[in-house]
Formats: sequence, structure tokens, C-alpha cells
Amino acid sequence: MKKLVLLTAICGLAYGNANAQIPFSVNIDPNWSSKTVAMPKSPLHAQVLFVGGVDEVQTTATYGNPAGSTKAKEWHDFIGFIKDTTGGALGWVVVNHEEISSNDKIGDGGGMTSFKLKRTTGDKLEVMEQTLPDGRKGKFFNVDFVNTVGETGMNCGGISDKKHGRVWTAEEWFRTSNASIMPARDTADYTISSTDFSFANGKTIKKYQNYNWLVQVDPKTGKALRKQYNWGRAGWEAGVVMDDNKTVYMFEDNTPGILARFVATTAGDFTKGQLSVYKHDGATSKWIDIEENLDTLILLNQVAVRRGATMFNRLEWGTIANGKLFISETGRSSFTLKSAGYSANGSVSPTLITGYKNYYKQKNGSTYPNSDAQAAQDIRDGMFPDWYGRVNVFDPANNSISSYIEGGPYYDNSTSQSLPVYPDVHLSNPDGLATMTIKGKDYLMIQEDMNQRSYNSMPNGFSYERCEMYIVDASITNPTYKDLQRITASAFDAEITGAIQIDEKTILVNSQHPGSFNDSPYNHSLTYAITGFDGSDPVSIFKSEEVVGKTFSVYPNPTSRELHMNKVMDVAIYDVKGQRLRVYRQVQTINVSDLSAGTYFIQNGEGETMKFIVQ
Repeated sequence: MKKLVLLTAICGLAYGNANAQIPFSVNIDPNWSSKTVAMPKSPLHAQVLFVGGVDEVQTTATYGNPAGSTKAKEWHDFIGFIKDTTGGALGWVVVNHEEISSNDKIGDGGGMTSFKLKRTTGDKLEVMEQTLPDGRKGKFFNVDFVNTVGETGMNCGGISDKKHGRVWTAEEWFRTSNASIMPARDTADYTISSTDFSFANGKTIKKYQNYNWLVQVDPKTGKALRKQYNWGRAGWEAGVVMDDNKTVYMFEDNTPGILARFVATTAGDFTKGQLSVYKHDGATSKWIDIEENLDTLILLNQVAVRRGATMFNRLEWGTIANGKLFISETGRSSFTLKSAGYSANGSVSPTLITGYKNYYKQKNGSTYPNSDAQAAQDIRDGMFPDWYGRVNVFDPANNSISSYIEGGPYYDNSTSQSLPVYPDVHLSNPDGLATMTIKGKDYLMIQEDMNQRSYNSMPNGFSYERCEMYIVDASITNPTYKDLQRITASAFDAEITGAIQIDEKTILVNSQHPGSFNDSPYNHSLTYAITGFDGSDPVSIFKSEEVVGKTFSVYPNPTSRELHMNKVMDVAIYDVKGQRLRVYRQVQTINVSDLSAGTYFIQNGEGETMKFIVQ
């Protein structure tokens, strides 16, 4: 089932008082021989660092308004990090804001916020007071796009090149007219000038055409550096800079979406080089070169697909692990690859063919009987409801791509299963994707952004989404759902996103656009830290042994301080003296984080008792 883990206990569990209807006695005789569940103390703890709509950001003089401060934008998505140990710091953090709004101080459209972190006593993190080169003083700083490269739209993902100390932001919503950039108020034509790109300088374009380029930013100065006109304009979600400091892969959140590559002529200089788009079935090359022509680059997706590029169903984030490039493909339930008109020339991704065959087998109980070519045609014709998406793996050595783990398991009914038959692990719409490296071993951090509550994305009867983040050992060749370990989950109706490792102790995560009904501060988008890994195997932290009895079974989650039962039931908790402490009605998960260290008993309605120890 979907479980609340680590970050928030925002929905308290009420426990009942004694009355005649409760089938649990006030006291029990402790059964010291009962099966024992150990609840070891978790090494991890969470800390909220930055809250949108609450924390103040320092702003530059914008739209004729003086420099000052205002509330930060919300909808936190991507997190970038640049190591900087001056002043005892860990480094600079920069957070994307997908929120699109008119703002006289920050600027219209989306946005970014930067801040500097240090570690204090007890592994606590602290946002440091800073003075930027432009004179702004404070803790949080708006990244200035308006006065540097022009506004951005929905700042979603990006590129955090931690190895070389660079960050880019991306805008997933592809703009097609000036009306589509609303509520941005400036719709005047834009003249490109003073850039590193001679093919673009002096050209005048429509205002909306200056959106949807990857933009390099400097968190240390709180300013944008350049729009990457030579990488092409598309519905970019994210990208990855490879270790050679020359190769960049970029992922488009679109249907059809494309995979692109830029190879710099000189390492570290991304203003000159060759842009290409991926074609997995190319006869002589798997890359189609794109010329440096502004008209071509403004409509990169259409040009690429018309030239035969591989078509995906919404590529999202990418990350390097064990020398391979892992890319999330979040999926979209209702799609055809003919709907764009030009898509007849494109090639259907082998990852979609794998997903379609997997769906067919789970739906029909038999293997797909036809060829891959027919499967591709079925996908073009809209026969594949790609409800859950997948995580793919791309091998730069041979330019091959395949599905690494499919979302699901598939459930071919719009009415989801109810508890307790709902699967214990269900992966829906992987979006954010990052690598955690502990003692030289790579783990993937897979973050959900649900497209729907139906079709088993959420259990039946839930009127909200709860997106989860899983980790999996990236060395596993063919992972199953059992290999996924929950590490955290968002507040109600929020997306879990932005995960990034800043050292072996800590990862940062965002909870984006939560429901307003959540408790403060979880009713706002926020950035939080999970600290305490300290070089241990992160997967082992979340694995716990299940203790099985005659009528029910229990296993603990030491990180969230929860006990999980194998089915929904009534249970009561007793202390070591056998005195009843609380009763829970029709639950499958109970939070025991407030219990003092000691021995306790849990009893179900059938009278079976298990012992659990809180350390």
C-alpha cells in the first residue's frame, strides 16, 4: 500500500478510548514467548530548509522596481548543487520553481532560488547569510533572468554538473504562441544580442520563441549566464553532462519526445560543438546531426522527428550510474504517435515496444504474438495505455537503449484495487531520477509524479495522490518491484522531486505543489534534507524482516518508525505491563515514533499478540 514515510506525519492516527465495542481488553498477560519485531533506531532524520511562499528572497531591480525582497515562488522541482567549502560551507543550492506567475520583483514566468548551506553540530544543516557581488544580502536569492537573458517559463528540471561545478535550468512546457506564455506580460519581439552564438546574434524572434532553451545559471551570483541557443529549443526536462566534460545528453518531456546529444569541440566550452538527435535504428549512425541554424533550432522537435529521430513518451530526468545513463520516461495514458502529424517519419522507441509487450502479457496472460514492427504500429495507433511509464538505460558505448524497470504492475481497470489487496509496491510515472553513491556503490533514486489515481496508481477510495521515492541498487541488471525500497514520500497531492546527493551524509529533496489542506509547512512547496547515511548501505536501512504469526504478520520500517501489517485490521498496543495504551481501527500502518524506548505488544482482533521493541 502507499505509506507515509520519513518526511511528514501530517495525518495523525487517532486512537480510541475504551468502550464496549472495542474487542480489546484493558489489560493482557504479557506473553514473553511471543514473536518479536525489532524497531531499531533509524540513522536518518529529515530537516526542512526552504519553504516557498514563506521564506523571503532577495531580488534585483526589475521592471523599474528597486531591489528588495519578496516571498519566494513555489512549485519547487529541480535542485542543483555546486560544492563550495569557503567559510566552512558545503556548497550552493539552487531550486527551480515551476510556478508560472506575474511578479514585479522576481520577474514573470517561472524562477529559481539560490542559497548556501553549511553543516552545524549534530549534523544539522543551516542556510548561511551571504552578500552577493551585486550587493544583495540575506539567505535566499532570486536568480535574475529578466535583466540577463530574458524570462523563463515553467522551470522544471535541469542539469546539475556537480563534477565541474555548473548548473542549467530547463522548461518543460513548449510554448507555441505569445498567448501561451501568459501570465507573462511582455510580449514584444525579442532581439538576441551579445551572446556567444554568432548565428543568433542580431536575430529578432517572437517573445515566446525565447522560451524553452536550456539556461546556464550561476547560483553564487544569483544570475543567469546564457540561453544555450546552440542546443536547440524544445520541451526540455533535463540533461546530463558526462565525465569527459564535452558530452551533454538532453531529454525532452513531450510526446513524441526526443533524446539529443551535444559534443563540445573543446572540453568545458559548450558554446561550440555538434548537436545531434538520437535514432536508435539508424543504418550507419545512431545520431542525426543538426545544423547551427536558428530557424531549425527553434523547432528542433519537429525537425528531428521529420528526419527520423526516435520518439519517446515524455522523457524526464537522467543520471549516470555505473557508467550507464539512466533516463526516466514518465508515460502518458492517452497518446498516439500520429497525432503530431509529422510523427510518421519518426521511429518508435524500443522502450515503448517493451512497455507495450509487458502491458499485453499482463492484460492477456500470454506473450505478444506479433513482430516488433507490428507492436510499433499498434503503439502508433494508440493501443498502448502507457499509464505508469518506466526507467530506461542508455549505454554510451554502443548507443543502445532499453527499458530498465517498467512502472506498475499493470492493472487493467480504471477502478483501482482496494486495501488490503492493493500491491505493496506500485511504481507510477517515474520523473525525477538521481544517483546516490555510497562507498563507491551507485543507487538510483526514482521519484514519482503521478499522472492519475486510477488504474492502481493509488488505492481505491483515496482522493489524493501520494508520490513516493524509491531507491534501487543500480548494479541489479533486471530489477523487480521487490528490489525497490521506499526512502521518502511527499505530502498529500504533491510531487516528490529534485533529489540530489550533496555528500555521503545527505540528500536534498523537494515536495512540490502540495494540497493546501496539509499542515504547515507541508501545505507549501518545500526543500528538505535527509541526513544520516554516513557511508552505510542505503538499501539496508529500509529493509526489515517480516515477522509472521498465525493470523497476521508485521514488519517495521525503522526510518519512518512505523509498523506495517499484511492487511487492514483493528489492533491495540500494550506496554510491558500488559496495560492497553491505544487502539487503531481498520489500519494497515501505525506510527510508533512517539513511543519511548522499551518493549510493547501489538494484538489484533483475533487475539494474537506479537512483541515489538523500540530502541
